[in-house]
Amino acid sequence: MAKLLRISLQAHKYSLIKTFNYMSETYLKIENIQVWARVGVLDQERKVGQLFSLDVFLWSDFEKCSNSDDINSTIDYSILIKDIKNHAKSFSCQTIEKYSKDIMDLILKRFKPYRLKISLTKCNPPINGFNGKISIVKIYDRDS
Repeated sequence: MAKLLRISLQAHKYSLIKTFNYMSETYLKIENIQVWARVGVLDQERKVGQLFSLDVFLWSDFEKCSNSDDINSTIDYSILIKDIKNHAKSFSCQTIEKYSKDIMDLILKRFKPYRLKISLTKCNPPINGFNGKISIVKIYDRDS
């Protein structure tokens, strides 16, 4: 019983430490990256393409750059945006789920954040009688 209680307390302590660490960390937020991509179930969506909006949240070690102001010690978001737009030029698929996975993989491979969240929005989905937007949110956490 005492051993079980000790394990439970250690797990709780780890959970609190992890929560505190996330509260004290910095992340980079890039909003409203406009991308023209050929994604959709309809042939016309994949042939002509349509507008997507992407929000990216990256957790990384920004401390070195914060202290040194050295661009080489941080994530260059202009490169990230260019990579995403270039990827869209040669990419085609049917689902926003697949497209969001490819975007996640691209960011993870190039920038190696320890946590990543993206929100990918199809701005004008071709659905009769619907004038809203469709979004998917994906989260990656290296510790999970």
